Amino acid sequence: MKLIQLEKTMSEKLINILSKIKIVPVAVFDDPDDALRITEILMTNSIGLIEITLRTGSAYKCIEEVAKKYPRIITGAGSVLSKESLKTAFNSGAKFAVSPSLDTELIDHAETVGIPFIPGIATPSELNTALKRSDIVKIFPAGQLGGASYIRSITAPFKMKDFYLMPTGGINETNCKDYLELEKVIACGMSYITDSRLIKNGDFNLIEKRIKNITSLVKDTLIV
Repeated sequence: MKLIQLEKTMSEKLINILSKIKIVPVAVFDDPDDALRITEILMTNSIGLIEITLRTGSAYKCIEEVAKKYPRIITGAGSVLSKESLKTAFNSGAKFAVSPSLDTELIDHAETVGIPFIPGIATPSELNTALKRSDIVKIFPAGQLGGASYIRSITAPFKMKDFYLMPTGGINETNCKDYLELEKVIACGMSYITDSRLIKNGDFNLIEKRIKNITSLVKDTLIV
């Protein structure tokens, strides 16, 4: 699959960086200070992207603070479920948005707003619908659906189509390479490296250790 080289649009830039870093840190934050701390650790380890999920009341503020203090990192919004949340995330500084489900109205609204949008799917029918509108599709919850073998099966009928997958859910050090070795997978969404329990406990050393371990593991799968 030919990866886009020229970063003329944010969608192209997103595809470009996903093809390089191979992982998308998926984080839940209650405190903007924690969001800034984690972002600093990610950037120190050459991860220039973060997905901040809209699962707390402070999520928009976290997106705003990260986008303001670290403009070089691509800050995205996750768990986007409505037009209102998509627009608010965009106005807060999100450069891309991710949903756990397939909502064609949201895809339409994302195009109107002008933000790259990654819909979520779990079945062949949903994948077929998503591919009519999206270049990157999230498979969620990947681990619970059957892992890499399920993705291999679900994508087989679509082998001749040109698209990218971002499996998310249940991915960690022990199985991330299994996913990244699949033909259509461009990157894996991972909450494992930004575990909310570790963040709440202030265990940033363990978080950084996980990040370093994962980045080391994925080096062998990077596309040159």
